[in-house]
Amino acid sequence: MGSEWLPVPETAANGSATAAQIEGIPLFLIPKTIADQIRKKQNSVFLITVKRNFMHQYTVIVETHDEYNQRVNTEVPVRS
Repeated sequence: MGSEWLPVPETAANGSATAAQIEGIPLFLIPKTIADQIRKKQNSVFLITVKRNFMHQYTVIVETHDEYNQRVNTEVPVRS
């Protein structure tokens, strides 16, 4: 179907993370997509994000705890 598996942009710049961002998922395939990612990452899944896009298409992002920490630490500026 027009689904694409892409690295999450914030973690792809680092090169060491493997968070999955799946775009263009129709609503009825969201449970299967999430189940596939849980099987792939097993017990390391920390955060699953589903965003609605244009025309009833969704983006699913599956992150481990380490991937989440890397993304959050790069987004929050450090105060001196």
